[in-house]
Amino acid sequence: MVRRLLAPRIAIAAFSLAQAPGAASITSVSTGSSSVGKYVKEEITVGLGSTYSNPYDPAVIDLSANFTSPSGKAWKVNGFYDGTTFRIRFAANETGTWSYVVTAKDAGSTATSTANTFSVTNSPYHGWVRVAPNKRYLAYDDGTSFFGIGSCHAWSVTTTTLSQMQALNFNTYVYWNGTYDQSGGNNLIESVVSGLGKYDQGKAVRLDNLIDWSEQRGLGMILVLWPHDYLCNSAGSCPNGWPSSWTSNPYGSIVSAANFYSDATAWTYQQKMYRYIIARWGYSRGLFGYQTIDEIGGTDGWVASQTNANAWMVKMANYFQTNDPFRHLTEASQGSYWTQGNAANDLSNTEDYGSYSAAQVASIVQQLWNNNNKPAIMGETGISGPQTVLWSAVANGISINPLLWQFNQGWSDAVSAVYPPLVRFVSGIDFAHLTGLAQAKVAVSGANAYGITSDQITFGYINGTTSGKNLTVTGLAAGKYNVEWWDCTAGATDSIISSTSVTVTGGTATLAIPTNNHPDLAYKIKSTATTEIVDAPAAVGASELPRAIYAGGELWLSSPLAHGGDVQVVDIQGRIAAHGLVPASASVVPTGALGRGVYYVRIHSGDQTGIQSLVVKE
Repeated sequence: MVRRLLAPRIAIAAFSLAQAPGAASITSVSTGSSSVGKYVKEEITVGLGSTYSNPYDPAVIDLSANFTSPSGKAWKVNGFYDGTTFRIRFAANETGTWSYVVTAKDAGSTATSTANTFSVTNSPYHGWVRVAPNKRYLAYDDGTSFFGIGSCHAWSVTTTTLSQMQALNFNTYVYWNGTYDQSGGNNLIESVVSGLGKYDQGKAVRLDNLIDWSEQRGLGMILVLWPHDYLCNSAGSCPNGWPSSWTSNPYGSIVSAANFYSDATAWTYQQKMYRYIIARWGYSRGLFGYQTIDEIGGTDGWVASQTNANAWMVKMANYFQTNDPFRHLTEASQGSYWTQGNAANDLSNTEDYGSYSAAQVASIVQQLWNNNNKPAIMGETGISGPQTVLWSAVANGISINPLLWQFNQGWSDAVSAVYPPLVRFVSGIDFAHLTGLAQAKVAVSGANAYGITSDQITFGYINGTTSGKNLTVTGLAAGKYNVEWWDCTAGATDSIISSTSVTVTGGTATLAIPTNNHPDLAYKIKSTATTEIVDAPAAVGASELPRAIYAGGELWLSSPLAHGGDVQVVDIQGRIAAHGLVPASASVVPTGALGRGVYYVRIHSGDQTGIQSLVVKE
């Protein structure tokens, strides 16, 4: 997105007249623009009247801003020092006029600026990624569904490779805070060059660039804060034979690798670094979230004491979940299934190399699904058998496709060709608003069949010989359904190979699989229900709001919303079945298939809110 730059707007802060020499003072507060788009960076530059021995240390100089949204919500965002200048970065999730006040605290005093304002306008962006209301999948901040498509690209990232990922419709990738990235990022964020308590500006600028480039391409970085290499000091004999990069870790100057997890001084320094990371990059929709530790089983501290390692991991999760005002998601990995890591973090994660059959991948994802009521991922996966790995994981409830290792190492055109059919398949499913989610009861004689069922859609994957056989599905509500059969073959350009309709009675459907010569197929089973209006809008001031009619997976409004608005479809148990933000003058809200039953449609536009009932029937 090209944004016109306006002349800097300078606001001079107000202070008490009596200040001691050297006391904290704010000499200027300026922004690059008085108007910015929703979820777009607003960067504030702050001039301070004093100099400090370590301007990176919040115990020496603590810079922050308190933002107030048009609806009155308060946001506190910390500032940071970039080597030459103090800055505060923010992105707003409401349109309208925002206000903010900057505060600077040092050891002996506090200075506060006057209130400043900026306006926020609509943008095409959806914001940061959250856990969806159904707990199993993901959604953007504005409620739009998010299903993760991507891979690992831990180093050597370029604008070319990011554009290649964009062309594959990726929206996620894994990047390491490591020293293997020779494109300006060959240090840690807190490095042996910067020293403890200061931050490597070469690496910081590298991350600035990566975050900006990612935003421009609709990608979200999973930032690995601690790859296992950097917490192992047994060169050539690290746990599981992994390499050691402990000599590149500045914490080696105060603690051994074995005691890193339990050392109080190390934790004090760590918290300041994590605060810096949040302050500098937390605003961005180009940051998906944090992998706090990668493969902790490959670190000296894990071998020394799993109790200490687990306690540290919980502190890490709590720190980011508590202190990131933009609430990016957390996850962590052990190298195999990790009960404690999955419990503490927002996402459950099992990394796996070597399990490439449909049954093996299904077992991994089902374990995550059955043991954790949260979105599941496979944060690293070997690159072999990508078609089977990706499709089996999706059909068993993964929220981000298995992240293959890695985009610049062993990748090929053949691997890239696996993604287009999968992207087309998942793009038609409103994962964030599926309700009644469960592992589907499906079977095909002589083949592996998997699926996820919900109130809106049942979808899945069959691995093995299928031509002329039947797919048996148990547990469907009585009614009429459309059945689509999808080609999973790498490079397929017309993914739906056939479709038919079926009427289900007694809860079980026996579906004839079309004649084919494919090693695997996917399927979708969607209700053909329509709706009728039962109640007119019934809320104060809602007389001018339109009526809503449901058909073909979309909610049609009888007239456009002149000012745009927010539309929710809720079932009789209070669960959100669909949610959409409607642009000005629009009259269609994509919802996905709604199952039979009674729903309530809530339309909010301007200062009006209307509620009406819909009955979904055959």
